[in-house]
Amino acid sequence: MSDTRAAQPIWVFGECLVDDFGDAKRLGGAPFNVACHLWALGETARFISRVGRDAPAAEIRGLLRRWPGAAAWLQEDAQLPTGRVLVQRLGTGMHRFEILPHQAYDAIDADEELRVRALETSYLLYHGSLALREEGPSRATWRFLASRAWGRFVDINLRDGCWQRPWLAELLQGADTLKCNDEELGVLQREFGLGRGDAEAILPALAQRFGVAEIVLTCGPQGAMHWDGATLTRSHALSISVVDTVGAGDAFSAGWLYARRLGATVAKALQVAHGLAARVCALEGALPEDPQSFYPAFVAELGVAAKGAVRA
Repeated sequence: MSDTRAAQPIWVFGECLVDDFGDAKRLGGAPFNVACHLWALGETARFISRVGRDAPAAEIRGLLRRWPGAAAWLQEDAQLPTGRVLVQRLGTGMHRFEILPHQAYDAIDADEELRVRALETSYLLYHGSLALREEGPSRATWRFLASRAWGRFVDINLRDGCWQRPWLAELLQGADTLKCNDEELGVLQREFGLGRGDAEAILPALAQRFGVAEIVLTCGPQGAMHWDGATLTRSHALSISVVDTVGAGDAFSAGWLYARRLGATVAKALQVAHGLAARVCALEGALPEDPQSFYPAFVAELGVAAKGAVRA
């Protein structure tokens, strides 16, 4: 990534919501988590989403007021509720998610302010797939923002009932960076007939099929892979004691973006991404309660420097 583009903002588009565990509720949503990590690490990022007129929306606004570096366009919906996901604990840090339909984040509007800013600003667009599950306002706004962005980081989140094959093909087409996990890669392999074999064979086929410049594949405790059209790079996950895996993938994405924008090599960026994901797995929830101590400790441990340079 060039120095000029690395200095340009990241626009993070998508859902913010409440993960409802029954006995506890936590703020979340992959794009929201990614934005929070980037802000705390000193990145210039703008979060774009929509909430209802309800108590969860007030909690989200309250966190944004307290979170270091937060900057957001948070629209308010008079009819739809703030997003909510029902989460069932399965043990060993794993979970089952029930994604509720017709939430405020399904109706993110390309209002006049957003359109003017998009026309005036050069930005990298980060987005997932969950907020784009319905053919409606959010998807139309995404199409507009994607058409104006200089690049796209696509962090797919294939939850049951929340994606369709034709839409998924549009989402993937021409992505600069695609990040997915091994289960999602299996879905893409089946849906788009990418042949048989292991990830080493599927990644080049996927990149060629959709014109994707690079793919970052996470494989849980087996580590991660990166394919850039010519070279396959592997990395090992860190050995950790898992408390909760919610938000680990989001932390990985934020760590990767952060490191690459600071000029890190692929190998170093994967190390940084694993490091942030591991630290989040040691928490209850996707975000630390005390960001002022959490992120400096991460920066010192991994050999990175906010708004500086990543050391080899």
